[in-house]
Amino acid sequence: MTRVCQGWRALFAVAALVTLLFSPPDGEAADGRTYRVHGQVMAVQVAQTPHMIVVKTPLTKHNDMTVGAKVTAQTRIVRKGKRISLQTIRVGEVVWLTYVKQRDGVFARIIQIQ
Repeated sequence: MTRVCQGWRALFAVAALVTLLFSPPDGEAADGRTYRVHGQVMAVQVAQTPHMIVVKTPLTKHNDMTVGAKVTAQTRIVRKGKRISLQTIRVGEVVWLTYVKQRDGVFARIIQIQ
């Protein structure tokens, strides 16, 4: 094998490695993955920024998942079809939370109070 051929193979291998390292996994767009959970509000943080909501959702009989998401100006918060503010949500209420998991955090997109 000539040095030129070895050089091209090495260059191709490095390019392939860089492509794999810097491309997002399958199914994950640059803007993140979207998830939807149904659960009980455990906390609402409006005194500090970023505003946050924490929702606990059951996975199995003995296992829960807790999601904490930042609430932004783009978050849509709805109760009975009408938009409301984050301050009106109370701990213990049941909600559907649609959130996006991105590299820089978890962001609430839709909070729908039951």
